[in-house]
Amino acid sequence: MKQRIQLNRLTGIALSLVFLFLCLPFAASAEEPTPPSMEEATSVWFSHIESDRLICSKEADANVGAGSSVKVMAGLLFCELLQGYLLEEVYITDALLEFVPPTPGRSLHVEAGDVVTVQQLLYAAICGSYNDVFYILATYTSGSLDAFLTLMNERAVELGVSQTTFMDVTGILDGSRTTAADMAKIAMSAYQNALYMELSSTVSFPFSSQKLSKNVYNRNALVCQYETQKYYHKYCRGISAGTTTKDGNCVITVSEYEGERYLCVVLGGKEIDNIEYGYRVATRLIDWVYDTYTYMEVMSPNTTVCTIPVTVSDMTTEVSVYAKESLYAYLPRGVEIGKEITYSIRLNQTELEAPVQKNQFVGYVAVLYDDRVLGTVPLYTADEAVRSSVISSLKVISSWSKNRAIRAGVIFFVVAVAAYLTVEYVLYRRRRNKWDRYFSNKVELPDHMRTQSRSRNDRSGRR
Repeated sequence: MKQRIQLNRLTGIALSLVFLFLCLPFAASAEEPTPPSMEEATSVWFSHIESDRLICSKEADANVGAGSSVKVMAGLLFCELLQGYLLEEVYITDALLEFVPPTPGRSLHVEAGDVVTVQQLLYAAICGSYNDVFYILATYTSGSLDAFLTLMNERAVELGVSQTTFMDVTGILDGSRTTAADMAKIAMSAYQNALYMELSSTVSFPFSSQKLSKNVYNRNALVCQYETQKYYHKYCRGISAGTTTKDGNCVITVSEYEGERYLCVVLGGKEIDNIEYGYRVATRLIDWVYDTYTYMEVMSPNTTVCTIPVTVSDMTTEVSVYAKESLYAYLPRGVEIGKEITYSIRLNQTELEAPVQKNQFVGYVAVLYDDRVLGTVPLYTADEAVRSSVISSLKVISSWSKNRAIRAGVIFFVVAVAAYLTVEYVLYRRRRNKWDRYFSNKVELPDHMRTQSRSRNDRSGRR
């Protein structure tokens, strides 16, 4: 019998736990769209600029060879240091050519004795991606290649990168290391520099000097159709692209279309059958994201969010709470409000006491997607509530009854009155008992005798 009772108890407890478990709220986990293949690249970072949201990535924190991506940091420093000297003439000397490697790779072949402007050199470096010009500008701005490399590494630290080391200004020499996440921070700073973006987005520039005359075309094949049209993408602007034997094809660009902007960083793109797959990976991501994501309204103005109880009013017991403002978020197409998108309400009070004014601020609503806060919107009352004088008076009395000091005072008054009445009653009984004992043995006189005696006494007193 005892075993059966214990078994029934255990069964009841188990059923209760199951019931509680089933009653727990479950947040539907939103499934992000699957990005296209990035297998031809070592490391990728792809983010939405306006919302500062990482859309997808591949080994974004892996420390890899920087390759030609180092030119973004070098070019940004050139623009920051030489912004005010664009028309200044530069005399090409042997000292400026001292640090140019014997085989610099892609080269403009600037010669000693030539005279060019700072602007021409910047276009040749950032737009044309000519390696010899990068070495010339590094020496021109800092006096030596080592001094400029020190500036590059210091500036990288200022931008918050932690796994990047620059050993060269072009990437053709081994040693520079970075991550796609670090390079994204550097590229965002370059994107915010107007001069850098102007230079890196220019399709071509006429370079003309005493010893050299040629059109400089943009090395980034996403931006320029001159060298080949197979990589060109009409939505891309800037920032840098190049290929090295060891570190592969590195492509960094910004895509802009209908107000949407994306930052794409592809490091270590493979080169197969003369195809630079850094460009192919970037193009896939750009085309995919425009088809998959969009800005959508997740909170409409004048949307009733909830109701809040109202006290001390005989006209209503609650008022509606609504959001005045709209809220937009960048999300996958087809996301549904109420399913993947939920609301979390934070009210300042659990109830309001009349009078309540219309458009009275009462709190906030947070809009959530996959447990991530998309934004918050203030909440206001949609109606007013008039205060009731009768209910207000009763509430005052009720509040008095709950006040400890008032309750203690009332109790003290009642006790004091009761004590006073008790003492008076005891004293009265004592006097009464004494009076009764005094007259208990006396003979009552007739009324006429008491009257005559009183009369005589009165006359004798008057005499």
